[in-house]
Amino acid sequence: MLPDNNVITIKNILLVFLGILGVLVIKELSGLLIPLVFAIFIGILLQPVIAYLDRKNWPYMASIIVITVLSLGFVFLIGLIVFDTGLQIVDQKEKLLTQIGNKLNGLVLQFDKIPGFDALKERDFRETLNQLLSAEMMLNASGTVASEIGSFVFNLVLSAIYLVAVLGSIVKYEMYINYLEGDDDIGKQRLLKAFVEVKDAVASYMKVKFFTSLCTGACFSLICWAFGLDFVVFWGFFAFLLNFIPTVGSIIATIPPMLLGLIQIDSGANYLFFVLLLVLTQFTWGNIIEPLMMGSSLALNTVTVILGLVIWGYIWGVAGMLLSVPLIVLAKVILAQIPDADLIVKLMGRSQLTKEDIN
Repeated sequence: MLPDNNVITIKNILLVFLGILGVLVIKELSGLLIPLVFAIFIGILLQPVIAYLDRKNWPYMASIIVITVLSLGFVFLIGLIVFDTGLQIVDQKEKLLTQIGNKLNGLVLQFDKIPGFDALKERDFRETLNQLLSAEMMLNASGTVASEIGSFVFNLVLSAIYLVAVLGSIVKYEMYINYLEGDDDIGKQRLLKAFVEVKDAVASYMKVKFFTSLCTGACFSLICWAFGLDFVVFWGFFAFLLNFIPTVGSIIATIPPMLLGLIQIDSGANYLFFVLLLVLTQFTWGNIIEPLMMGSSLALNTVTVILGLVIWGYIWGVAGMLLSVPLIVLAKVILAQIPDADLIVKLMGRSQLTKEDIN
């Protein structure tokens, strides 16, 4: 017989290898798993709505169809906003190029006395930038755009299929857990508590994040509109979407409107005020209001959130970043059921399950 310490060491090593294998499998099957995970978390978020309609004696299938159509309609609206903004940028290319050229020429004039800037002054910035956005470049990029649109449509259809299946079973989760555990009452209670913890944490996070992201996006649109920037709806949507990416998303969301503001806002004082308002908006909603609304329901520390963002970003790209926090919550609850993983669970943050609940 091996000593207990050796057995634990071997088990931990095997768990590490199993984790690495799991990451490789998840990464390889990303095309199928990403729509499924999105559908599961959307189903968890919409579970109270399904339960409410069920109590109101709505036909179960009719409730599922209505909610699925509305959810897909929201996703379609997002895609429509992005597509329409792309068309607007193409239509206003000449205007944007003129503004960029004037701004760059103005900067060159300010540095006129510096050796070497005379040559830059003589260049036609507008012509150079126009070549960069030429029809040939657009044609070369069209293949990539078509591929991305095809991938988006495929994932949308697959997510719809998954969502119908998830919504069809999410309200009856107690029945499914009772069926899985059979006569094991302790196992039923442990699994029910784990599922409720995941459901409550994910639903709370997504509700608060949706509200704060929506408010942040609305504020961005209003600020951009007040300073006369183009594409104000898109900048609001851009801030709304990127706000779901923890930590770095809110920072990235401020960069494009700042760059456009640098071109379209003439006064330096106005531009600084514009930047200050964007940063203040992100800080207020992301660092003050959101933590107050979130409270202790998430039970994850900052280091865990950042590491999860990096890991899931590597595995699934942008989709992994958007899903990183709900996936970390799921992983934490699963690890809480493994006695030897208690240290990892504590490092990830406070658990909502007590030891009595787990045992």
